[in-house]
Amino acid sequence: MNKKTAIQLFLLSIVLVIFLIIFIKYFNEEAQNNNLKSSEKETAKTLNQTSNIINDIEYFSKDDTGNVYKITAETGEINEENSDILYLKNVKAKISTLNSEDIFIESDFAKYNSKNYDTNFYENVKVDYMENKITCRFLDLLFNNNQAILYENIVYENLETSLLADRLEIDLITKNSKLSMKDKKEKIKIVYIE
Repeated sequence: MNKKTAIQLFLLSIVLVIFLIIFIKYFNEEAQNNNLKSSEKETAKTLNQTSNIINDIEYFSKDDTGNVYKITAETGEINEENSDILYLKNVKAKISTLNSEDIFIESDFAKYNSKNYDTNFYENVKVDYMENKITCRFLDLLFNNNQAILYENIVYENLETSLLADRLEIDLITKNSKLSMKDKKEKIKIVYIE
């Protein structure tokens, strides 16, 4: 193994560990199961009764330790079969914890479950935290499963590294992560920026 490859693997490991620590710190299973006292607020300027369309949506949840999950959208449509499900458009989310940088998520669309906070972001998904940026097609925050899944065309960039993959699964409790490509013959691409 040459020196450049070893450096790239070391930097990738550091990036993945930082990403895992951030997600685990935000979504600790004990905080979700034992300490979560959600106060959820929805603000809607207009509600069209015939089409179930809501404008200017904001949901907010906070646990006992001060961790906050806030999601806003330009518009949303209530699922007629399950009123806990909203289909959102022009979505922004913010994850804030004490003593840590905020994580910002944006997407064109999202499916949000107001009961368990599971959120499926899709189309032009962007994640920003500290000096790290991730773009992908889909991001699923599954609070019930303590899992974050990013998939399809993942591009991870920071000041020194760029990583290209198809799927990243993170277990928010055990800190285990799995990077993969759809085609097993393809390899994950890591580019070290000098």
